[in-house]
Amino acid sequence: MSALLGSIRRSFLPPIDRSKLRFRGGWFALPIYLVVVSMYPLSLQHADWVEIGSQFWWIALAGVLAGTLLGNGRIPFTRAVLAGGTLGMLMVTLSTTVASTGGAAYRDKLIHLAILVNNWITQVIAGEAASDPTVFVLFLGASVWCATFVGSFVLARTGRIWDAVIFNGACLVINVSVALTNLYPDLIVFTLAVLVLLVRIHIVNLQERWARQNIEPSGEMDWRLLRGGLTWTAVLVIMALVTPRVGAAEVLNGAWSTFEGPYHSAEAEWQRFFAGVSGPSRLRGVSFSDSIRLGQAPNLGDRVVMTVEAPSGHFWRAVTYDFYTGAGWRTTESDKADKIALPTADREAFQARFDIIVPHSNILFAANEPQKVDVPYQFYTGADKTYSTSLHALNRSQAAGTYTVTSLISIADKQTLRRVAATYPDYIKAKYLQLPSTLTPRVKALAHSLLDNIPNAYDKAETLETFLRSPPFSYSPQVKPTPPGKDPIDYFLFDLRQDFCEYFASAMVVMLREAGVPARLVEGFTTGTYDSASNAYVVREQDAHAWVEVYFPQYGWIEFEPTPSQPPFARVDNSSATGAGPSDAGGAGDPSSDPNNPASRSNRGEDLNPDDSSGGFSGDGVVAAVRSLDPRPLLAFLGFLLLLLVLAVVRFNWRFRNHGPIESAWGKTRLLASYVGHPPHPSQTTYEFASSLGAAIPETRDPVQSLAQARVVERYSAEGADDDMRDAAETAWHQAASAMLTLLPGRILRFITSLGR
Repeated sequence: MSALLGSIRRSFLPPIDRSKLRFRGGWFALPIYLVVVSMYPLSLQHADWVEIGSQFWWIALAGVLAGTLLGNGRIPFTRAVLAGGTLGMLMVTLSTTVASTGGAAYRDKLIHLAILVNNWITQVIAGEAASDPTVFVLFLGASVWCATFVGSFVLARTGRIWDAVIFNGACLVINVSVALTNLYPDLIVFTLAVLVLLVRIHIVNLQERWARQNIEPSGEMDWRLLRGGLTWTAVLVIMALVTPRVGAAEVLNGAWSTFEGPYHSAEAEWQRFFAGVSGPSRLRGVSFSDSIRLGQAPNLGDRVVMTVEAPSGHFWRAVTYDFYTGAGWRTTESDKADKIALPTADREAFQARFDIIVPHSNILFAANEPQKVDVPYQFYTGADKTYSTSLHALNRSQAAGTYTVTSLISIADKQTLRRVAATYPDYIKAKYLQLPSTLTPRVKALAHSLLDNIPNAYDKAETLETFLRSPPFSYSPQVKPTPPGKDPIDYFLFDLRQDFCEYFASAMVVMLREAGVPARLVEGFTTGTYDSASNAYVVREQDAHAWVEVYFPQYGWIEFEPTPSQPPFARVDNSSATGAGPSDAGGAGDPSSDPNNPASRSNRGEDLNPDDSSGGFSGDGVVAAVRSLDPRPLLAFLGFLLLLLVLAVVRFNWRFRNHGPIESAWGKTRLLASYVGHPPHPSQTTYEFASSLGAAIPETRDPVQSLAQARVVERYSAEGADDDMRDAAETAWHQAASAMLTLLPGRILRFITSLGR
């Protein structure tokens, strides 16, 4: 029985070669390597995504230990991956459970963890936002384990340090890029440690090569190389800190805009999955994507976004949102149409000419309900096709230039809207009365207490508008994130009571829907500042805004303004004094509150001098240059080169699909040697070719000799090669390929140069 158990243990966990357990760079490099793999988990703690302990560092340490042990063993690669994945799941789960707060027993904590994961899956599948951060902590722990385990495993098995550097470095760079705190010191320490580690590993490689070639270096050679490496490390870091940004940054930003749409879509889903986290993205400027998350702090500057020539001021709509996730908003109506049937009751044409300075993908701005544009365009709409959710240019470059939009804006008075019957189409009720199951009871109770005794939809909307514009509610440009596990609307209405426009608009939409009134959230820009010299409205980044539109049958979407920083939309009241709406005192007849009056619209509560011409027109030459550059041909060419590379790799491996592991490795070695300029001679034996290739490329000597020996045994011995020899042959092929691939770019460059002679 013991023999059977021992056999099973050896099959799954073969014995470890203790002679290889020493770190490749020696005891000097081991602490540096630990610094390298520790910076990513430490940066996660510094980022303060969620309340966590030091479990990420222990996960990283366990990953290094497991990767080193499995890498030094003879376990095949596939089994090593499975074993590492299993160990990783256990380590991440156990460490997260132990680090969770509360004095409950470990078993109770584990059960609670399973319940939280199940709730997260249920919310995600239902399309709602997952507000508990536990799964995000598990995700971060898994990323730490993968980065450290894979890097340590490859380092122990093949001696390559770059895998550990790339995996840990990529994770660290992503965390530094999206974190809301400054993590550049973590990145600097990581860079310094990596450069020193690479210098040390390079010294070890040189020593091994010198030993093979019987070269005796001087006693101070190691120190000279290390000193030179440290000097260049310091120089590179200093240059990176003091070198100014190049002028190509604007061009790169234009090229990046090609990928902006898919990136924001992925970001939206990410934010929905982990809505209970203080991130995970930083909003830079204004970004009108398919989704938003409440509580994110936008970084709004004073740069000019566009200028608008129009007969009067209006809000410039960009996108609308219909689906409330419980933590933010999403657009689910994305049908495309060339024409829609807009309601025309009490609406008049409104024409505005937009000159775009900072484009936002292919979005076209418009006032209220756009009807047509003088450039090729397309409506985004739903199945109803009586309204649009956004307007897009067919040609991206035309959304970055000048265009004229004709809209139909509502001129309906209050009494007319009060008389509209609440007979909503089924499609409107299904889309614009949607609310998540996580909406708290006291938000529902507040909505019903305010609106249940009001007879019509218009007065309900105006009552809520007045309620949110009155004390104790007030506007604040400083956005406060919702605490983990809290509903953002509940937090705003009962705890915060002052914040950004998105909170005000979201609260109004949610409570209207609870009262049975279809409503949606709208994002775009306020009127901006009127410039008498150019006879246009100058719209800056800080004019970004969110407001509300309420649906009235036959009259369409009507705008409302619940945020105190902006005056309400002026609307004529033809009713008698006794039938006046609840917010008539808002100043329907007051010209100072007229949105068509340029002086009435403040800029997010900030005083701006309309005569100040320093805010964005100085860069017209740069903007024109950026607009004239089309990044698509370059991106298409790079994509074509990437496709050729993939096809070449596939074809290279496909040629040896019918060979065994050893014969395939030998054939690939001979073919790759031909590519780098050392083809085999037809008369050479296996050992002769291995010797000649080893002499030409010293780095391949040992692996090619091992591969040649395995091939001879496989082809000419009676027993053939065993599994260990086949695994060794595959490892030898990868080592030889790594050495030869470094010569391939130079070979290609020389070939291209020879063509030009």
